[in-house]
Amino acid sequence: MAKNGRTRRAGAAAAACAVIAGGLFYLSFSRGKTANASPVPDLLSALPAGAPALIYVDFTAVRASPFYQHRPDKGPIAVPNQDYANFIASTGFDFEKDLDRVVLAIWPPAAAKEQAKMVAIGEGRFDRSKIRDYALRAGKLEQQQGHEVFVFPSTGPSGSTSFAFLDDRRIAIVSGSTIAPLFAANSPGNSGDPAVADPARERAARLDGAAAFAVLRVPPIPDKPGAAASQGAATAQMMTLARSVQWVTLAARPEGDDLRVSLEGECDTATNAQQIKAALELMRMFGSATLSSPKTSQSMDPVTLTQLQNLLTGAQVTQAAERVRVLVELTPDIFKLGAARKPQ
Repeated sequence: MAKNGRTRRAGAAAAACAVIAGGLFYLSFSRGKTANASPVPDLLSALPAGAPALIYVDFTAVRASPFYQHRPDKGPIAVPNQDYANFIASTGFDFEKDLDRVVLAIWPPAAAKEQAKMVAIGEGRFDRSKIRDYALRAGKLEQQQGHEVFVFPSTGPSGSTSFAFLDDRRIAIVSGSTIAPLFAANSPGNSGDPAVADPARERAARLDGAAAFAVLRVPPIPDKPGAAASQGAATAQMMTLARSVQWVTLAARPEGDDLRVSLEGECDTATNAQQIKAALELMRMFGSATLSSPKTSQSMDPVTLTQLQNLLTGAQVTQAAERVRVLVELTPDIFKLGAARKPQ
């Protein structure tokens, strides 16, 4: 019984922390209404520098967007499990309504036996008293870095998760048993600007006005000995181009009734970026030809076919120096895609 109780508490703690952290990029847009996305988020300045992956969601902007007022399913998000339901009942906190913004810094493990590190900062409306009482039931209280820190057992690789209030509107969640990573790496570069020594943050600074974004340094793709000999020339060329991509940035911004989505890849050379642009244009040409064929029109739902054709023709593929970008303007008609796939 004791072991089952500890397991339930660990699960509840993990569920609460995961929910508060947010970071569900797609989910944020699937339940929104926004306008007026915030400028370059000041929440970034509260994160430690040097993370190879950053994720940001402005839930306030998302919830104000006309784009998702057109969504057919306006019901609440289903409660993922009983632990989260208990968390809501005990604290009154519901991230769908009470979380305004969240930013995550993620360090993937450098080796198989190492653990990933995650630091998240959320901003919103929290009942500190209720959350504190709940946290004390699910974990333990410690004093760290001048803050009350709640340490929860976790089923993840870190073994525990730390949670602390930074003020009445901000919380920090750190993987592991200490919030020290939140402060240890947060020193600026020689110029006094943390972004100078932080490539991911420097790229995020270009995304002024985005309601959500993800910036990721692409890990190296290993080149297996002898693999080139077994690959065709086209496959080998595509692998070379894939290895040239150093950073990927995904951003979304509401534009009136529409949603503008940008996917950018940053290559090691302008030549490789130009070749990727050419490959994308070729893929679009083949895609358009396939969708225009009589066989496709007979086998595909007409609504789905029309939406896919609109996406292909409306997508903009551009290249500037080492960067190649795909820009898509999503209209509310995109929701017809999901509706068309539902069984009647």
